[in-house]
Amino acid sequence: MQTLICCKLGFVTRLKGQSIISNARLRLSRVAARTWLRSIGIAAAVGLAYFLAAWLSFGLRITPEMGGAAVIVIYWPAAGISSGLLISLWSIARWPVVAGTVVATIVVNLLHHFSVAAIATWVVGNTAEPLIIAGLIQYYFGANFTIDRLYRVLGLFAAAVAGTVVASTWWTVVYYWLFGLKEPTTAWLYWIIGDLAGIASVAPLVIGLAAAVRRPPAWREAIESLAALAVLGVMSGVIVSLPLSLWETVVPAALVFPILLWLAARWQPVFSAAGAFVVSMSVALTAIYGLGHFSDSGLSIGARVLQTQTVILVVAFGTAVLAALFAERRESEARLESANTMLEDERKHLAHSNLMLQYERDNKLINAQVIIAAIAHEIRQPLTGITAGGNAAQRYLKMIPPEHDKARAALEGVVNAGHRTSEIIDGFRALFEKGDQRREMVDLNEIIRDVLETLSSEFKDHNVELRSELMSEGPHVYGNKGHLQEVMSNLTVNAIEAMETTLNGSRVLHVRTELRNRNAIAVIVKDSGPGIEEDRLGGIFTAFVSTKPHGMGLGLPICRMIIEHHGGELTASSAGKDGASFQFVLPIASRDKDGAHTE
Repeated sequence: MQTLICCKLGFVTRLKGQSIISNARLRLSRVAARTWLRSIGIAAAVGLAYFLAAWLSFGLRITPEMGGAAVIVIYWPAAGISSGLLISLWSIARWPVVAGTVVATIVVNLLHHFSVAAIATWVVGNTAEPLIIAGLIQYYFGANFTIDRLYRVLGLFAAAVAGTVVASTWWTVVYYWLFGLKEPTTAWLYWIIGDLAGIASVAPLVIGLAAAVRRPPAWREAIESLAALAVLGVMSGVIVSLPLSLWETVVPAALVFPILLWLAARWQPVFSAAGAFVVSMSVALTAIYGLGHFSDSGLSIGARVLQTQTVILVVAFGTAVLAALFAERRESEARLESANTMLEDERKHLAHSNLMLQYERDNKLINAQVIIAAIAHEIRQPLTGITAGGNAAQRYLKMIPPEHDKARAALEGVVNAGHRTSEIIDGFRALFEKGDQRREMVDLNEIIRDVLETLSSEFKDHNVELRSELMSEGPHVYGNKGHLQEVMSNLTVNAIEAMETTLNGSRVLHVRTELRNRNAIAVIVKDSGPGIEEDRLGGIFTAFVSTKPHGMGLGLPICRMIIEHHGGELTASSAGKDGASFQFVLPIASRDKDGAHTE
């Protein structure tokens, strides 16, 4: 049975393995099919574009008396198409571009009844020329070549010169050797300039379009530039159609220069390249049909060819240079603006850091001042008691006979005041330390009763009526008894002092405790004094802010800090002239299953 199960498992595993391999092969075949289809599509598109440009260029050919069936083409934009596409697609579709160029060259030459040797000659030259140009660009500038730098434009034209020189030399040597070419130097020069004019006017446009595909321009930029190109096309057509007499008095290039300058200064280089292409095609087409200045029969065929090529080269090269310069300027401005923005942000950050550092130093200084002032504030009363008790003891001992019992009582008061001072200092040290030093279960009602009993003489001296409403069995809280006594004592004394300006008989102090949400207990201390102004109410818990003329502004901040250390909250409110109310809320200590209190 186990053997059968193992066999079945092995069979299933082999089936799964074969299925995985089959799926992988299917995916690879699909990827290969898509790659081939893409390559064929690119080759077909390149071949069609190259064929149309070459067919147009053959309409610009001349057959001077050079012998050897030499054909001189005034303008060869097909070279710009193959060179620009190879530069842009070198890493992804190099050989489809080459294949499309080869096929288109063969077809166009067959349609013009060239011999097999001539076709082979043109195929080699038309293929080697863009490969040389694109190879040099890839070697010196790398992938994703753009025409937005002057050195790149110069590099493109230098590579174009190198490629056209090699190709033209090849054609000249073969035609001279096989077909007995006359005047090889003149033919060599015509071929160089014709191909160079085609590359200068078309290749930047193709490269710019590829860059625009990678980084599309804004819609507004595209619309405005296309409108400018339309205007330039109309102007170019009008200019080249001018009668001969006007060409002798007006320089045509000066008429298209403002539009070309506008394109170069405002937008990406691709639009300037498109403008140069429009002008070049206008000049080339009018040369075909002999319009305007190109219809002058007084010029020799060589002069007409040379002037056509010169105009195309000047316009294409000059526009590319202008576009590159303006692109560099725009990028420099963008970098400068970015640097200024970063500098401003850094300045703001530095100013903020300095402000925070100064704030931290000031805060530390204030904290130190608060601690010192708080200690002085709290120990002033026991120190006063010590001084008064010592003076009283001296007086009693100087009496005749000395009052030993009274002196003893006064000295006991001094000792108690000393202990109280020590407790205050220990309490402050525990308050600013971490942890729960000296915390225990305490009864708030008991603390309140002790404080009110201690201050009973203060109530009598200031004619204050005390009304206390304490819970019969108040729940316990977990905290430091001494600290909570300080809070209750401070709030009570502040309430007594706040009612000094109130008429006798209307000085009432309300103290009560109540439950809040079954898990907290609140202590409310309300006086009948003049209250606290609304604009000062929000800052009374800030250090060194006091509503009393000679107050230090430390009692309430210390009280809030103590309550917050106990997990509670201290707040204040004022009902206009009907007095002020202070309340602090503390969490009730819960009991565990054994009956013990926990926080």
